[in-house]
Amino acid sequence: MKTQFPNNFVFSQSNMQTYLNCRYKFYLRYIQKLTWPAQVTVDDLRFEEDRNTGIRFHQLLHQYFLGFKPELLIQIAENDPDNRISTWFQTFLASQYAQLQGKIESEKTITTCINDRNFIVKYDLLQFKDGQYTIYDWKTSNKVPNREKLMDSIQTRLYPVVLSEAYQNDQPINFIIWEIIAPNAPIVFSFLKQEILNNGRYIKELTDEILFLDNSDFFKTSNTRQCKICEYRSYCNRGTMPATFEELDENGLNEIEDYWITNGYDANLV
Repeated sequence: MKTQFPNNFVFSQSNMQTYLNCRYKFYLRYIQKLTWPAQVTVDDLRFEEDRNTGIRFHQLLHQYFLGFKPELLIQIAENDPDNRISTWFQTFLASQYAQLQGKIESEKTITTCINDRNFIVKYDLLQFKDGQYTIYDWKTSNKVPNREKLMDSIQTRLYPVVLSEAYQNDQPINFIIWEIIAPNAPIVFSFLKQEILNNGRYIKELTDEILFLDNSDFFKTSNTRQCKICEYRSYCNRGTMPATFEELDENGLNEIEDYWITNGYDANLV
């Protein structure tokens, strides 16, 4: 039976990455809209605390680019219950990104229609200078992400495509990922027009695949390691107990961070 998608379904980094991770999780979450997911790990509170701290840091940067006085923001950072915020904000103020020129749009949400598909993207920061756009993404991960993994991620592929389509931009687009734990080593991508077109074709093929699947084609992932950190695992009879830190390798820890970044309540801020 062909899957009945909700009317005006909107594709995002979160739901597309969920599909790539596990088709069945996508089906449960976005088609069946099932609730009562399980705990992700026994240390959920720690990861949620990290996520909320990251959100507060993003809010500080947003206020900075809106023109709030740095002295006020420094005071807010110093009064934050997590002392990392003050350190992070001082690191930001000392970086080149505190001196960006041109047209700046912070926490910019763009919705657009591409090939009869609706998309939504939220950018941490957009800069338009000398006829060229640069996308900035602030990250507060516990580990420096792998460049090759980022290159293949939905976020890196999708963000320039949506920007190019929405703003009818034919110029190259830069994408800078600034990781707070490695402030002097930003991960920089530069997408030429042909690369953006290629990624656009990939996105179209992926969304076509998703929309035209039968219900039975939303099968469970073969990567059962993901199941231990999946909040929907109890629906799949793949265990009811969450993973512990002792059971997680480095990839598992990165996958939990990806959960909070791209899947946690559909927030796309961190």
